[in-house]
Formats: sequence, structure tokens, C-alpha cells
Amino acid sequence: MRTTSGRRVGAACVLALLAAAAGAQADPSVAVSRAEGRLLHRRVPDVPLHLADGRTVPLSSLWQDKPLLVTFFYRNCHGICSPFLAWIRNAVREDDGLGRNYRILALSFGEQDTVADMRSQGEALGIDDPDWLFAIADREALARVIEALEFWYRPDPATGQYDHTALLVAVEDGRVKRALVGGAGFAERFPVMARELRGEFIRSYAVPAQTAWRCFSFDPVTGRVSVDWGLLILQTAWRCFSFDPVTGRVSVDWGLLILGLPTLTAMTVTFGIFRRGPRRR
Repeated sequence: MRTTSGRRVGAACVLALLAAAAGAQADPSVAVSRAEGRLLHRRVPDVPLHLADGRTVPLSSLWQDKPLLVTFFYRNCHGICSPFLAWIRNAVREDDGLGRNYRILALSFGEQDTVADMRSQGEALGIDDPDWLFAIADREALARVIEALEFWYRPDPATGQYDHTALLVAVEDGRVKRALVGGAGFAERFPVMARELRGEFIRSYAVPAQTAWRCFSFDPVTGRVSVDWGLLILQTAWRCFSFDPVTGRVSVDWGLLILGLPTLTAMTVTFGIFRRGPRRR
């Protein structure tokens, strides 16, 4: 029994490995960090937005007919906001998908920002496109979106500025389809995000050293897939019985001990409680 099941598991693993290796060479791939992975398929709350052109619209109206790219900024930022928005502008121009494959929302999280500030931001970046929207939201509505997308920021009283991260989220039908958190690798990863919004299948893999017990590892440089510790542990460490084909003996293995110890402990404690019985006064 052990030998037959082991062969079946081994054959299945080999087939999975070959399929993964073939797919890795055929399809584009993108690394996903833990922070980005948590956001995937997250539902984005529908809140009212106040746009730069004076309209107030529900957020859901922006993703009804095409995917929506969402990023955060504030008008008086002396740090990453303007350079990051300019980078998105340049990447979008190179991709040439704005309006056809997606629209963009730059949502301010600055408490003092106004609709007029949104118009000024667009003018400063040279952006005049109906599918690139600048907006503010009421504090409660903004807090709901920020919480859902795990956007981190913190006011700095000494400078009057905010410490915050860079975030670009692709939303389709109200759920997160892809997220880029931080700043590293944006130039290489945005084209992959744009391709996914055009309907292409994009293979995802974990950022190296961020997943401890995975079964397979993917090298984006070489395109190779290799067996990792997780599969070896599943195959060897957690079996309940071991069979020695030479002696024909079957012995208890670690898996049964690990499964059985908590049960045995609970039974021992329960037996001890009942054996003691009620206390006599």
C-alpha cells in the first residue's frame, strides 16, 4: 500500500513540476510580495468621490466598464507623490492603454486638499484626459478605502508632511486584481500589470525568502521551477507509518506522533479530572 501510494504521489508531483516548468517558460511572470498577496481579490468599498471637474460620483462608476488603477497622493507633498504620479503618467503613455484598457484614479488623502487642488495637480503634471481622474473624499469614505487597500501613511508634525508608501492597485469589478506596493521594480512590473488588464494570463510567484514552506520555487531569471522544502517535508516528515521493504516491518512515524500527542494529552487531562471527582467539603 505504501509503495503504490508513494508512486502515485511521486508521479503526480513530477507531472505538476513538468507542467509548471513548461508554463513558466511560456507565460510572463510577476513576483508578488506578502503585502501585495493580501490585497488580491480584496473587495473595494463603494464610496462617493468629489472629482476635479466638480462632479460627485460613486467609486463603483469608475470600474463599471473598464478596470481602474488607483493610487494615493496629496497636493502639498514634497516627497514621492509628484515623482510617482509622473512615473505613472509616463508608463501609461508608453503603454498606450489609458481609456481603452483602463482608467486611473489619483485619490488624495490630504486633509486640507480641495477640488481646486485636484485641478492644480492635473495641470502641474500636464494631464488633461477624461480617463485620468483626480479626486478627494470625505474623511469617513476615505478611511474605508484606505483600510481596504492597506495604504500606510503617518503625519509628521515637525514638517507638516506625511510619511507614506507608494501604492498602485488595479481594480476590476470592485475587487483587487493586482497591486504594486513600495517602489522597487515598478518600471519592469507595470507593463505586466497592463497586459493582465488587457486579459492576458499572468503567472504569479512569491518574492524570494518571503515564503518559508512552499513546495516549488520559481526563478524569474532562468524560468526554471525546482522542488522546494515544502514538498520534501510533505513527502517525508509527516507520514504516519514507515514500511521497510527488506524486513516487511511497519513502524510508527512522526506524522502519527504529531497527530496523536494532542489527542492523548487531552484524553489524559480529561481522565484525570473525572478521576478526581468533586471536591469534598
